[in-house]
Amino acid sequence: MIKPALALAAALLWPAATLAAPTDGSEQQQAASAEAAGIHAPAPQIVRGVVDSIDERSDTIRLRLSADHTEPFKVQDGLLFNAVRFGDPVAVSVQTVSGVRTIVGLSKE
Repeated sequence: MIKPALALAAALLWPAATLAAPTDGSEQQQAASAEAAGIHAPAPQIVRGVVDSIDERSDTIRLRLSADHTEPFKVQDGLLFNAVRFGDPVAVSVQTVSGVRTIVGLSKE
């Protein structure tokens, strides 16, 4: 009884794992594959802060979240660097992409 159940579980999960695996590293393809497999990414978290620093070389923006706390975020779309400057108050949509907190949307406040 256990072997047929295990075989059935493997047969059902194998295509989902194959679809969810990135083919060329593209985040859009990864999201489409995960959605096709029935796996939904968690909703983005909204974070408000002030731009503390911008590092285009490492694709990060550091936000000051409170008087004594700053946090770096990876930037998914490099065009965001042109939209903000040091000191801008912003609200960003953050998702965890490949284990890294990543800005997927930004609006100035």
